[in-house]
Amino acid sequence: MRLSPQAAKQLVTLRQRRAAEARQLLSAATSQADQRLTRLNHASQTLSDHQTHQLRVQTEIAVRAQNAPVSAVLLRRDHEHIEELARHEKRLKDGIAQAERDVEKARQLAAATRRLLMQYEQREKQARDLLERVLTEQRTAQEQREEQDIAEIAMMRQSNARLTRLRQRGTTSRFSVP
Repeated sequence: MRLSPQAAKQLVTLRQRRAAEARQLLSAATSQADQRLTRLNHASQTLSDHQTHQLRVQTEIAVRAQNAPVSAVLLRRDHEHIEELARHEKRLKDGIAQAERDVEKARQLAAATRRLLMQYEQREKQARDLLERVLTEQRTAQEQREEQDIAEIAMMRQSNARLTRLRQRGTTSRFSVP
C-alpha cells in the first residue's frame, strides 16, 4: 500500500498534536508533583515546629512540678494539654504519611507521562521519517517520468531526423539527373 504525501502530512500533524498534548500532561503532572512535595515539606516543618513546642511545654510542666507542689486541677489541666499536643502530633504525622503517599503517586504519574511522551515523540519522528520517504519516492518517480519523457523526446527527434534525411534523399534522388 502506498501512502500519499497528504496522508503522510496528516499523520505527522496528528503525531505532533499527540506529542504536544503529552508535553502538556507532563508539565501538569510535574507541577502537581512539585506542589505535593511543597505541601509535604510544609507539613514536615509544621510537625517539627509542633514537636519543638510540645517539648518546651513538657519541659515547663516538669520544671514547675519540681519547683513547687502542683494542685490536682493544674496537674489535670497540664495532663490534658500534653494529651492534646500528642493527639495533634499524631494528626500531623498522619497528614505527613498521606502527603508522602500523594507525592509518590504524583511522581509515578509524572514518570508514566514522561514515558508516554517519549513514545509519542518516537512515533512523531517515525511519521516525519515516513513523510520524508514518501516525498523522496514522489520526487524520484517524478524524476524518472521526466527522464523517460526526455528519452522519448530524444527518440522522436532521432526518428524525425531519420525520416527527414530519408525524405531529403528521396526528394534528391527524384530530381537528380542521371
